[in-house]
Amino acid sequence: MPYEIKDDEVAILLRPASFDEKGEWTGELETGLACGAMKKTGIETMSHLVHLATLMGTFLEMAQEDEVLYEAVADRRDYLVSLEKQNETLYETVEGTNGKVVRLTRWTETEGNA
Repeated sequence: MPYEIKDDEVAILLRPASFDEKGEWTGELETGLACGAMKKTGIETMSHLVHLATLMGTFLEMAQEDEVLYEAVADRRDYLVSLEKQNETLYETVEGTNGKVVRLTRWTETEGNA
């Protein structure tokens, strides 16, 4: 099921740009942006979101030329999605609850919106 850009969202699009004679991707990349309708945000907020998205796109171009930058960001990404990070304190004691409360993180599996 394709993702539909929602109101007040900015999405970065990545497309493979070229393929070799065997039909395999050559590594060349095209980027683009898609913006949802401004319902809760104004032009200043949307402009800032576009600014941040274009910075992320610029990183892709710079990382092709700077291996140290690429490795530093890849290492940080690996940490953020690692099992070690996911297993950090799942429970925390909350005063007045007579027990433990589950702390939801971006990796917590839930149904619907949590």
